Amino acid sequence: MPASASQFRSFLAAAERAADPRCALRPHLEKLVRESAESFHLLAFGKASLEMADEALLVLGARIAGGVVTCVPERLDSLSPDRRGAFDAAKFELLPADHPLATQRNVAAAMRVGEFVRSLAPSGHLLVLISGGGSAHLTLPAPELSLEHLRDVTQLLNRAGCDIRELNAVRKHCEQLKGGRLGGMCRARDVRVLVLSDVLSNGGPDGLVEPLDVISSGPFTPDPTTYSDALAILEDVDGWNRAPEIMQHLQRGERGEIPETPKPGDPSLGSISTTVLGGNRQLVDALADHAASLNLPVVAKWYDTSGDADDIAERIVAFVRSQPGAAAPRALIVGGEWTVSVGESSGTGGPSQHLALALAIGFAGTTAGAMVYSSDGIDGPTDGAGAIVDGNTMSAAIGAGLDPRTSLANRDSHSLFAVLHAKGASHLRPGPTGTNVNHVAVVLF
Repeated sequence: MPASASQFRSFLAAAERAADPRCALRPHLEKLVRESAESFHLLAFGKASLEMADEALLVLGARIAGGVVTCVPERLDSLSPDRRGAFDAAKFELLPADHPLATQRNVAAAMRVGEFVRSLAPSGHLLVLISGGGSAHLTLPAPELSLEHLRDVTQLLNRAGCDIRELNAVRKHCEQLKGGRLGGMCRARDVRVLVLSDVLSNGGPDGLVEPLDVISSGPFTPDPTTYSDALAILEDVDGWNRAPEIMQHLQRGERGEIPETPKPGDPSLGSISTTVLGGNRQLVDALADHAASLNLPVVAKWYDTSGDADDIAERIVAFVRSQPGAAAPRALIVGGEWTVSVGESSGTGGPSQHLALALAIGFAGTTAGAMVYSSDGIDGPTDGAGAIVDGNTMSAAIGAGLDPRTSLANRDSHSLFAVLHAKGASHLRPGPTGTNVNHVAVVLF
């Protein structure tokens, strides 16, 4: 029995509820109220910063002594007059910042963040709320580098398919606030950092390890990476020809001419405590619970799935085809951070749309279907966040005069789904959601 579009839409709604940053934050704020009577200055940055700062204001009220919030411009524009008034009354500075590529207003916002943190008294208390997209929001180039240098190297690494750890290792050594540098500027005696993670957990000898130094490039976290690490990453993607100014800067750091980022044990970070509120694993679990509420058996949950979207699509299709037949649909829930190596392609798309298209090709002629969704509401540099596909999607595309395999090879998934959307297919376009806990795929078969 093929899965219905309405079922997938219900999973989309469940994903949006599960990724709500307010729900993740509130218990921790209530615990802070119980444990401390102090007043806090507040700093929030990332895609969910406005919602998280508003929730803090609702819970802590007059105990917030002002603060700085970097905001996704679309979310700032949608702020209701009464909540804008509440922010103004609390002496919050609301600073617009763009994503995924930083602009001059990101630089201006980051400069103000640095000034704000440096201004706090040694007797002060700081509450920091971090969410996905914080790396872009806190973009402040090293003095000898420009915003254009950082944008170019970010695009170079993204197009080469580098993962977030590699990307952030470079960022931390080319900027002024990342890699623990912002925390090192802060004199406050108590710094509480609450993080909504957009980075996948690591498996360690004692179980899962949250990569705090990678989330938003770890501005308040010791940095285990070095200038040498960043140089090696860029050398692998032809950095000397594609980003010579960045390479020269990193070489200066490797020679000791520029200070390294604060390392584990650095006393400048001794007053900082960090708590992870949630992330992609919680999203996967919530979707599995939703499947159970629909009486859909969950055959498997794949956590922390990373790598090339084409490879992940092959794994999913192979898994589905390996399962015995059943009278009723079953579910596979996949969460993670997939990537697409764009190379010199001029196509338009993003990792989740690309994965959805690859699954549409792999499921052609079957009763299987999938919803692939980027939780921030924007997949790559597009207005799409993913798509719902099934065994008929490929034939529908061919009937519309499209060639799905060519679109996949050209990394042009967005263009294909945009055409199909006009013909009634399901191209997911919720717009910026105000959060980011990576990607998820729900496969029904």
